[in-house]
Amino acid sequence: MTCRQCSAIKHIPDVAKGFHDTQQFKELRQRVSEIRKRLAHERQSRTENDAIVDKSGDKCLSQIKTVRQTFNIIFDRLERRTISEMEKCKTSLRNKIQTDVDQIDDVTEKLKVLTDALKDESDTNEALSYIGFSKCDEVIFKAQLFLQTIANKDDLKMTFQPFKGITEYLSSLEMLGEVICEGGEKPIPRPEHVFEVKKHVLHNFKVAAEMYTCYITGICKLANEEFLLSDNRNSKLKVLNSSYQVMSTSDVPDRPQDVCSTGQREAAVTVDDLKDRHEILRVRVKAGKIEQMRTIKLNYSSAGLAHHGDHLYVTTGTALHVYDMAGGQDRQLYSNKKG
Repeated sequence: MTCRQCSAIKHIPDVAKGFHDTQQFKELRQRVSEIRKRLAHERQSRTENDAIVDKSGDKCLSQIKTVRQTFNIIFDRLERRTISEMEKCKTSLRNKIQTDVDQIDDVTEKLKVLTDALKDESDTNEALSYIGFSKCDEVIFKAQLFLQTIANKDDLKMTFQPFKGITEYLSSLEMLGEVICEGGEKPIPRPEHVFEVKKHVLHNFKVAAEMYTCYITGICKLANEEFLLSDNRNSKLKVLNSSYQVMSTSDVPDRPQDVCSTGQREAAVTVDDLKDRHEILRVRVKAGKIEQMRTIKLNYSSAGLAHHGDHLYVTTGTALHVYDMAGGQDRQLYSNKKG
């Protein structure tokens, strides 16, 4: 064991001589009494705080059950509406079936009446028989067309496809909410951080032979520090390098509204003329050049665009749609036409 060297050694009896008469020693009992009272008070306070913990735990439990009850109410409402929609679909399909059955019965009855009339007139009046034959032949022709139409129809049925968003969201949850332990050490307050712009640089992306001043409606970052931006007024996509210089451009069918990255070198662009053309273009940037991959037709105006997972999220100005790139399905998530 290594010990530090002492600079001076004093004998304790010599140091303690006359200590009983010091004010420090005389006040010791009072100081011990005061600190014991404070400790007893804090012990009592902590014991009472234990009951507060139990009470707050009961309140949290009640809130958790309330959340579960709210979920049950919401799910019950969604289930009732879904079942109601299913019943409407079932009624619609049954009406279609009944319409076909009624047509079959009508044609069958007409054929029976005509054949019975032909049987009665076959031995007496050839003119009447000819008329009956012509009408019967006409009904048979219509019946054959009807049977051909029926043969080309798929079997009527219903299927249920739960929304992927609901399943994925609920599966991603680990709890119904966040349980926060309050109290204990007080957090050190952090001052508000104010961001200050120290420098900005302007870039001009207009290239030769363009008639209009650039109107940039969207920009996204690609691999290798490249950027892809949409120039609405000139109906172009433009690839920029890391120095923000235009490397190449590509014409699009109409005015691009927004652009977002969908992979390392792939992107999607909303193209909309606010009249008849509503599209999403899938493009790839290879060696600084833009290649158009495919076009997705939409039946609504498209403006903003974002990508997550296998889905594209499209805003129309009054609604939010999600397009499944893998399955090609499109559905509306939210709508608000009030303004």
